[in-house]
Amino acid sequence: MIKYRKATINDINELARLRSDFLMEANDVSSETERSKVETAIKQYLKTALSDDRFVAWIALESDNIIATSGLSFSTVPPSFKCLNGKVAYVMNMFTLSDYRNQGIGTELLKLIVDEAKNRGYTRITLHATDMGKTLYEKYGFIDSNGYMIFNVS
Repeated sequence: MIKYRKATINDINELARLRSDFLMEANDVSSETERSKVETAIKQYLKTALSDDRFVAWIALESDNIIATSGLSFSTVPPSFKCLNGKVAYVMNMFTLSDYRNQGIGTELLKLIVDEAKNRGYTRITLHATDMGKTLYEKYGFIDSNGYMIFNVS
């Protein structure tokens, strides 16, 4: 039986491992050195962000083992016509272990974090979808926006 709950500070190591699994899969990286670097950075981020409530994660568990995770970062930007309160939540960290995919777990986690955003008064939720996750988000009602652009400051 799969159970769902909000992640706590005690889940940081497992959340970092799952995020690094996701990043390695999504970016086709296999270096354990790179995994170690990113996990250290993720743990530092989560320690602060979970504590000050600017990041929330919901997890799915089977027999007390985390099998899937979701995450939501909260920020405030200048108001716009489409987001008058400027409150924007960003979905990240959606990842389900391969043996548990296509069983509705990701959909349930997405529902939980969308509800979390609504309950906090956020009126805009954004994300960057991988090819694997795009169908889930579209079925839920997210709209693809091709204007998503990134600039890496070096």
